[in-house]
Amino acid sequence: MQRDRLDDSFAPLVIAGSDPRLQSEYGTRDKNLLRISGIPDHGRRILFGPHISLPPGLFRFELSFDLEARGSGMVTVDLTRAGGHRDFYLRRCFEWELQRGLIRISHHLLQATDRFELRLYAGVGLGMAVKQLTVFRLDEVK
Repeated sequence: MQRDRLDDSFAPLVIAGSDPRLQSEYGTRDKNLLRISGIPDHGRRILFGPHISLPPGLFRFELSFDLEARGSGMVTVDLTRAGGHRDFYLRRCFEWELQRGLIRISHHLLQATDRFELRLYAGVGLGMAVKQLTVFRLDEVK
């Protein structure tokens, strides 16, 4: 069973692409993957979730996928609190990350965060098969 809350007895949290906590308006579930395609225009939110609670601390988030079609335009990733309209972290994805199929972000959360969300934005022509989102805690619990 996957845990929704990370605490002092933290172990890496692995959320498969097929897990309903990872969501997409342009995705379909296929075995353990979330296949994303058919994006109508640029700047669309193509992936969001997992809406988990995280304590304060230093975390690494790794989104792994197979890039099936590059498409055109910029791909961006952000870390935020769902419904909060406040980004903790926002940046453009590097081409080498897209080609390698791994986006890795380390970020320090200053306070406990409910409904934590990683979001990916892209546009026309992008196709990807999301394998998993893994959350690691990098700092020691005091």
